[in-house]
Amino acid sequence: MKVRIVLSVTLVLALGLVFCLRSGSSWAQAQAPGEPPEGMVIPAGSFQMGDSFSEGVSDERPVHTVYVSAFYMDRYEVTKALWDEVADWAAAHGYDIKPENGSGKAADHPVHFVTWYESVKWCNARSEKEGLTPAYYTDSSYSMVYRTGSVNIQNDWVKWDAEGYRLPTEAEWEYAARGGAVGHRFPWSDTNTIQHARANYKSALHYSYDTSPTRGYHPDYDNDPMPYTSPVGSFAPNGYGLYDMAGNVWEWVWDWYDSDYYYEVSPGRDPRGPSAGSYRVLRGGGWYAYAYGCRVAVRDYYRPDYCHDGFGFRAVLPPGQ
Repeated sequence: MKVRIVLSVTLVLALGLVFCLRSGSSWAQAQAPGEPPEGMVIPAGSFQMGDSFSEGVSDERPVHTVYVSAFYMDRYEVTKALWDEVADWAAAHGYDIKPENGSGKAADHPVHFVTWYESVKWCNARSEKEGLTPAYYTDSSYSMVYRTGSVNIQNDWVKWDAEGYRLPTEAEWEYAARGGAVGHRFPWSDTNTIQHARANYKSALHYSYDTSPTRGYHPDYDNDPMPYTSPVGSFAPNGYGLYDMAGNVWEWVWDWYDSDYYYEVSPGRDPRGPSAGSYRVLRGGGWYAYAYGCRVAVRDYYRPDYCHDGFGFRAVLPPGQ
Protein backbone atom coordinates (compact mmCIF):
# COMPACT_ATOMS: atom_id res chain seq x y z
CA MET A 1 0.00 0.00 0.00
CA LYS A 2 1.29 3.45 -0.83
CA VAL A 3 2.37 5.70 2.01
CA ARG A 4 -0.23 8.28 2.86
CA ILE A 5 1.16 11.74 3.46
CA VAL A 6 -1.95 13.15 5.08
CA LEU A 7 -2.32 11.09 8.22
CA SER A 8 1.00 9.36 8.28
CA VAL A 9 2.92 12.62 8.53
CA THR A 10 0.79 13.96 11.34
CA LEU A 11 -1.02 11.47 11.84
CA VAL A 12 -17.74 36.50 0.42
CA LEU A 13 -19.98 34.55 -1.46
CA ALA A 14 -18.67 33.63 -4.84
CA LEU A 15 -22.08 32.89 -6.33
CA GLY A 16 -23.91 35.53 -4.32
CA LEU A 17 -25.96 32.90 -2.56
CA VAL A 18 -26.95 33.17 1.07
CA PHE A 19 -28.53 30.12 2.56
CA CYS A 20 -29.10 28.36 5.82
CA LEU A 21 -28.77 24.65 6.36
CA ARG A 22 -29.89 22.28 9.01
CA SER A 23 -27.64 23.07 11.91
CA GLY A 24 -25.21 20.51 13.29
CA SER A 25 -25.64 21.82 16.80
CA SER A 26 -28.45 21.17 19.23
CA TRP A 27 -28.44 24.78 20.37
CA ALA A 28 -29.71 25.85 16.96
CA GLN A 29 -33.39 26.73 16.73
CA ALA A 30 -35.43 23.53 16.61
CA GLN A 31 -37.40 22.64 13.51
CA ALA A 32 -40.57 20.58 13.18
CA PRO A 33 -40.22 17.08 11.70
CA GLY A 34 -39.96 17.30 7.95
CA GLU A 35 -39.62 21.07 7.96
CA PRO A 36 -37.18 22.15 5.22
CA PRO A 37 -33.93 23.93 6.00
CA GLU A 38 -34.29 27.67 5.77
CA GLY A 39 -32.98 29.51 2.75
CA MET A 40 -31.38 28.14 -0.38
CA VAL A 41 -30.09 24.73 -1.34
CA ILE A 42 -26.50 24.35 -2.51
CA PRO A 43 -27.08 24.92 -6.23
CA ALA A 44 -26.60 22.28 -8.87
CA GLY A 45 -23.60 22.82 -11.10
CA SER A 46 -20.32 21.60 -12.50
CA PHE A 47 -16.90 21.98 -10.90
CA GLN A 48 -13.32 20.91 -11.42
CA MET A 49 -12.75 18.03 -9.02
CA GLY A 50 -9.22 17.15 -7.99
CA ASP A 51 -5.78 18.64 -7.42
CA SER A 52 -5.28 21.54 -9.85
CA PHE A 53 -1.89 22.34 -8.25
CA SER A 54 -0.41 18.88 -9.00
CA GLU A 55 1.00 18.72 -5.48
CA GLY A 56 -0.92 15.80 -4.05
CA VAL A 57 -0.73 12.06 -4.56
CA SER A 58 -1.95 10.37 -7.71
CA ASP A 59 -5.43 9.53 -6.37
CA GLU A 60 -6.29 13.25 -6.52
CA ARG A 61 -5.84 13.38 -10.29
CA PRO A 62 -6.56 13.90 -13.06
CA VAL A 63 -8.65 17.01 -12.51
CA HIS A 64 -11.97 16.39 -14.20
CA THR A 65 -15.34 18.05 -14.58
CA VAL A 66 -18.14 16.71 -12.40
CA TYR A 67 -21.77 17.79 -12.36
CA VAL A 68 -23.46 17.69 -8.95
CA SER A 69 -27.20 17.94 -8.41
CA ALA A 70 -28.54 20.35 -5.83
CA PHE A 71 -28.56 19.30 -2.15
CA TYR A 72 -28.66 20.59 1.40
CA MET A 73 -25.69 20.16 3.73
CA ASP A 74 -25.18 20.61 7.47
CA ARG A 75 -23.64 24.00 8.05
CA TYR A 76 -21.58 22.57 10.91
CA GLU A 77 -19.93 19.27 11.69
CA VAL A 78 -22.23 17.16 13.86
CA THR A 79 -21.67 18.26 17.43
CA LYS A 80 -21.46 16.08 20.49
CA ALA A 81 -24.74 17.63 21.69
CA LEU A 82 -26.60 16.73 18.50
CA TRP A 83 -25.02 13.27 18.43
CA ASP A 84 -26.26 12.62 21.98
CA GLU A 85 -29.75 13.89 21.23
CA VAL A 86 -30.22 11.62 18.22
CA ALA A 87 -28.32 8.63 19.64
CA ASP A 88 -30.41 8.73 22.81
CA TRP A 89 -33.53 8.53 20.66
CA ALA A 90 -31.97 5.81 18.54
CA ALA A 91 -31.12 3.61 21.51
CA ALA A 92 -34.81 3.63 22.48
CA HIS A 93 -36.00 2.83 18.95
CA GLY A 94 -34.20 -0.31 17.86
CA TYR A 95 -30.73 1.05 17.00
CA ASP A 96 -27.49 -0.24 18.46
CA ILE A 97 -25.93 3.19 18.78
CA LYS A 98 -26.04 5.27 21.94
CA PRO A 99 -24.60 8.56 23.17
CA GLU A 100 -21.43 6.99 24.57
CA ASN A 101 -20.48 5.66 21.11
CA GLY A 102 -19.38 9.20 20.26
CA SER A 103 -16.97 11.39 22.21
CA GLY A 104 -16.69 15.16 22.28
CA LYS A 105 -14.61 17.70 24.12
CA ALA A 106 -17.70 19.81 24.80
CA ALA A 107 -21.31 20.00 23.66
CA ASP A 108 -20.52 22.48 20.89
CA HIS A 109 -17.41 20.65 19.66
CA PRO A 110 -17.66 18.08 16.89
CA VAL A 111 -18.40 14.51 17.88
CA HIS A 112 -15.42 12.21 17.30
CA PHE A 113 -14.45 8.56 17.79
CA VAL A 114 -17.36 7.51 15.59
CA THR A 115 -17.01 4.82 12.94
CA TRP A 116 -18.42 5.03 9.45
CA TYR A 117 -21.02 2.42 10.39
CA GLU A 118 -22.12 4.44 13.42
CA SER A 119 -22.29 7.63 11.35
CA VAL A 120 -24.56 5.98 8.76
CA LYS A 121 -26.87 4.48 11.36
CA TRP A 122 -27.00 7.83 13.13
CA CYS A 123 -28.11 9.50 9.86
CA ASN A 124 -30.96 6.98 9.62
CA ALA A 125 -31.93 7.58 13.23
CA ARG A 126 -31.91 11.36 12.69
CA SER A 127 -34.22 10.84 9.72
CA GLU A 128 -36.67 8.64 11.61
CA LYS A 129 -36.60 10.93 14.63
CA GLU A 130 -37.68 13.81 12.37
CA GLY A 131 -40.31 11.79 10.52
CA LEU A 132 -38.28 11.48 7.31
CA THR A 133 -37.75 8.42 5.13
CA PRO A 134 -34.33 6.89 5.90
CA ALA A 135 -31.73 6.61 3.14
CA TYR A 136 -29.90 3.40 4.14
CA TYR A 137 -31.20 -0.19 3.94
CA THR A 138 -29.79 -3.68 4.26
CA ASP A 139 -30.60 -4.78 0.70
CA SER A 140 -31.70 -3.43 -2.66
CA SER A 141 -35.38 -4.12 -1.97
CA TYR A 142 -35.35 -1.51 0.82
CA SER A 143 -37.20 -3.97 3.04
CA MET A 144 -35.26 -3.26 6.23
CA VAL A 145 -33.89 0.03 7.52
CA TYR A 146 -30.23 -0.21 8.54
CA ARG A 147 -30.28 0.09 12.33
CA THR A 148 -27.86 -2.51 13.72
CA GLY A 149 -24.57 -4.24 13.03
CA SER A 150 -21.69 -3.49 10.67
CA VAL A 151 -23.29 -3.80 7.25
CA ASN A 152 -21.38 -2.84 4.12
CA ILE A 153 -24.20 -0.95 2.48
CA GLN A 154 -23.99 -1.06 -1.30
CA ASN A 155 -24.77 1.85 -3.61
CA ASP A 156 -28.07 0.32 -4.74
CA TRP A 157 -29.17 -0.21 -1.12
CA VAL A 158 -29.43 3.55 -0.70
CA LYS A 159 -32.61 5.48 -1.40
CA TRP A 160 -30.81 8.38 -2.97
CA ASP A 161 -34.04 10.31 -3.50
CA ALA A 162 -35.39 9.71 0.01
CA GLU A 163 -35.94 12.86 2.04
CA GLY A 164 -33.81 11.55 4.91
CA TYR A 165 -30.25 12.29 5.96
CA ARG A 166 -27.17 10.57 4.56
CA LEU A 167 -23.43 11.10 4.31
CA PRO A 168 -22.29 13.23 1.37
CA THR A 169 -20.59 11.57 -1.55
CA GLU A 170 -16.99 12.57 -2.20
CA ALA A 171 -18.11 14.71 -5.10
CA GLU A 172 -20.79 16.46 -3.05
CA TRP A 173 -18.33 17.08 -0.23
CA GLU A 174 -15.64 18.59 -2.47
CA TYR A 175 -18.15 20.63 -4.46
CA ALA A 176 -19.55 22.05 -1.22
CA ALA A 177 -16.08 22.62 0.28
CA ARG A 178 -15.03 24.71 -2.70
CA GLY A 179 -17.95 27.02 -2.02
CA GLY A 180 -18.49 28.02 -5.63
CA ALA A 181 -14.87 29.09 -6.16
CA VAL A 182 -12.71 27.65 -8.93
CA GLY A 183 -9.11 26.45 -8.76
CA HIS A 184 -8.32 27.15 -5.11
CA ARG A 185 -6.34 25.05 -2.67
CA PHE A 186 -8.54 25.61 0.38
CA PRO A 187 -12.24 26.28 1.07
CA TRP A 188 -11.73 30.05 0.83
CA SER A 189 -11.22 32.02 -2.38
CA ASP A 190 -9.25 35.12 -1.40
CA THR A 191 -5.92 33.31 -0.93
CA ASN A 192 -4.29 29.93 -1.50
CA THR A 193 -2.53 29.96 1.87
CA ILE A 194 -3.65 28.75 5.29
CA GLN A 195 -3.18 30.17 8.79
CA HIS A 196 -4.51 29.52 12.26
CA ALA A 197 -6.80 32.48 11.76
CA ARG A 198 -8.69 30.39 9.18
CA ALA A 199 -8.71 26.82 10.48
CA ASN A 200 -7.90 24.47 13.36
CA TYR A 201 -4.92 22.42 12.13
CA LYS A 202 -1.26 21.74 12.95
CA SER A 203 0.94 24.42 11.43
CA ALA A 204 4.51 23.64 10.34
CA LEU A 205 7.26 24.82 8.01
CA HIS A 206 6.82 21.84 5.67
CA TYR A 207 4.63 23.64 3.15
CA SER A 208 5.13 27.05 1.56
CA TYR A 209 1.39 27.72 1.58
CA ASP A 210 1.29 27.42 5.38
CA THR A 211 1.92 31.04 6.34
CA SER A 212 0.57 30.98 9.88
CA PRO A 213 2.56 33.19 12.30
CA THR A 214 1.87 30.58 15.00
CA ARG A 215 3.12 27.03 14.64
CA GLY A 216 2.14 23.65 16.01
CA TYR A 217 -1.36 22.92 17.22
CA HIS A 218 -3.79 25.82 17.22
CA PRO A 219 -2.80 27.95 20.23
CA ASP A 220 -6.43 28.71 21.12
CA TYR A 221 -7.39 25.04 21.40
CA ASP A 222 -4.30 23.07 22.44
CA ASN A 223 -5.59 22.73 25.99
CA ASP A 224 -4.98 19.29 27.41
CA PRO A 225 -6.20 16.68 27.25
CA MET A 226 -6.39 15.87 23.57
CA PRO A 227 -8.17 16.10 21.20
CA TYR A 228 -7.60 19.74 20.36
CA THR A 229 -10.90 20.30 18.59
CA SER A 230 -12.54 23.71 18.41
CA PRO A 231 -16.21 24.64 18.79
CA VAL A 232 -17.98 24.30 15.46
CA GLY A 233 -18.27 27.58 13.58
CA SER A 234 -15.18 29.14 15.21
CA PHE A 235 -13.81 30.30 11.85
CA ALA A 236 -15.28 32.14 8.89
CA PRO A 237 -17.53 30.10 6.58
CA ASN A 238 -16.78 29.38 2.95
CA GLY A 239 -18.71 30.73 -0.02
CA TYR A 240 -21.62 28.38 0.62
CA GLY A 241 -21.85 29.29 4.31
CA LEU A 242 -20.26 26.04 5.52
CA TYR A 243 -17.92 25.96 8.51
CA ASP A 244 -14.82 23.85 9.23
CA MET A 245 -14.48 22.39 5.74
CA ALA A 246 -10.74 22.52 6.49
CA GLY A 247 -9.45 21.20 9.80
CA ASN A 248 -11.12 20.42 13.15
CA VAL A 249 -12.12 16.81 12.35
CA TRP A 250 -11.83 14.63 9.27
CA GLU A 251 -15.29 13.87 7.92
CA TRP A 252 -16.55 10.48 6.82
CA VAL A 253 -18.19 10.49 3.39
CA TRP A 254 -20.20 7.82 1.62
CA ASP A 255 -17.73 6.45 -0.92
CA TRP A 256 -15.62 3.33 -0.84
CA TYR A 257 -12.01 4.21 -1.56
CA ASP A 258 -10.40 3.25 -4.87
CA SER A 259 -7.07 4.78 -5.84
CA ASP A 260 -7.95 4.53 -9.55
CA TYR A 261 -11.50 5.81 -9.31
CA TYR A 262 -10.57 9.23 -10.72
CA TYR A 263 -8.75 7.66 -13.64
CA GLU A 264 -11.01 4.91 -14.86
CA VAL A 265 -14.61 4.79 -13.70
CA SER A 266 -15.78 8.07 -12.15
CA PRO A 267 -18.84 9.29 -14.07
CA GLY A 268 -19.23 12.94 -14.89
CA ARG A 269 -22.58 13.33 -13.15
CA ASP A 270 -23.32 12.65 -9.47
CA PRO A 271 -20.63 9.97 -8.92
CA ARG A 272 -21.33 7.71 -5.96
CA GLY A 273 -18.00 5.95 -5.75
CA PRO A 274 -16.97 2.33 -6.33
CA SER A 275 -19.47 -0.47 -5.81
CA ALA A 276 -17.27 -2.19 -3.21
CA GLY A 277 -14.01 -1.85 -1.31
CA SER A 278 -12.21 -2.25 1.99
CA TYR A 279 -11.97 1.37 3.12
CA ARG A 280 -14.30 4.36 3.29
CA VAL A 281 -13.15 7.87 2.42
CA LEU A 282 -12.60 10.81 4.78
CA ARG A 283 -12.25 14.42 3.72
CA GLY A 284 -11.23 17.82 5.06
CA GLY A 285 -8.30 17.40 7.44
CA GLY A 286 -8.36 17.62 11.22
CA TRP A 287 -6.95 19.40 14.24
CA TYR A 288 -3.74 17.33 14.03
CA ALA A 289 -3.37 17.47 10.22
CA TYR A 290 -0.74 19.60 8.51
CA ALA A 291 -1.72 22.16 5.88
CA TYR A 292 -1.33 19.51 3.18
CA GLY A 293 -4.19 17.52 4.67
CA CYS A 294 -6.52 20.51 4.76
CA ARG A 295 -6.55 21.01 0.98
CA VAL A 296 -9.99 20.49 -0.56
CA ALA A 297 -8.67 17.85 -3.00
CA VAL A 298 -7.16 15.56 -0.36
CA ARG A 299 -8.63 12.06 -0.10
CA ASP A 300 -7.91 9.79 2.82
CA TYR A 301 -9.38 6.47 3.86
CA TYR A 302 -9.77 4.04 6.74
CA ARG A 303 -11.69 0.89 7.52
CA PRO A 304 -15.35 1.67 8.21
CA ASP A 305 -15.06 0.09 11.67
CA TYR A 306 -12.18 2.35 12.68
CA CYS A 307 -12.62 5.34 14.97
CA HIS A 308 -10.23 8.11 15.97
CA ASP A 309 -10.29 11.32 18.00
CA GLY A 310 -9.96 13.26 14.75
CA PHE A 311 -12.83 11.59 12.83
CA GLY A 312 -16.34 13.05 12.66
CA PHE A 313 -18.92 13.80 9.98
CA ARG A 314 -21.73 16.00 8.71
CA ALA A 315 -24.89 15.05 6.81
CA VAL A 316 -26.73 16.07 3.66
CA LEU A 317 -30.31 16.04 2.46
CA PRO A 318 -31.77 15.97 -1.05
CA PRO A 319 -33.38 19.23 -2.24
CA GLY A 320 -37.03 20.00 -1.83
CA GLN A 321 -37.40 18.87 1.79
